[in-house]
Amino acid sequence: MTTSPNKKEAILKTALDLTSKFGLESLSIGGLAKSVGMSKSGLFGHFKSKEKLQIMVMDYAAENFTKQVFVPALKAPRGLPRLDAMMQNWREWSNTYLAGGCPLLSSIIEFDDRPGKIQQHIKKLQSQMISTFEKTISLAVKEGHLQKDSNISQLAYELYSNMIGFHIYSRLLNDEKSYERFYHFYQKIFHNNNK
Repeated sequence: MTTSPNKKEAILKTALDLTSKFGLESLSIGGLAKSVGMSKSGLFGHFKSKEKLQIMVMDYAAENFTKQVFVPALKAPRGLPRLDAMMQNWREWSNTYLAGGCPLLSSIIEFDDRPGKIQQHIKKLQSQMISTFEKTISLAVKEGHLQKDSNISQLAYELYSNMIGFHIYSRLLNDEKSYERFYHFYQKIFHNNNK
């Protein structure tokens, strides 16, 4: 059985919405089939297993993140302007993308201590994201926007850690100043101590 690209995208979008609200582990072929109005066996024919469905949903989330955060930032000049654009795109994405929060982040918590294919896939996606930040920061060093002796891995670590912190403060703690706190960190590290 084949699925049209539009139908498969609609199924993945629904699966992503469910994952955002209830977590990756709670996603099931039966529950998703009910949500999209298909039979369980019909949906199973497309994904073959819960694990494959979960991996495809994470890929779909990462693809959407890339399209909405990284790709538009490529229009900005190399270096800090591009990193600034990524941060602006990320803020817009995090505020509007999914009502239940970012499944890329929630999956980290769900699977950090659960070895297996899902955990390995989540590690791969997170590593790719961090690598993109490292490359962008490296370009900022090459463009002279940051000190030549900047520790690129450390800066990427601090950036991503603060992005995760922003999500905790804004979504769980409902801290109205969460973005202000993140922005203060970002300006201090990337704009005030740069040359």
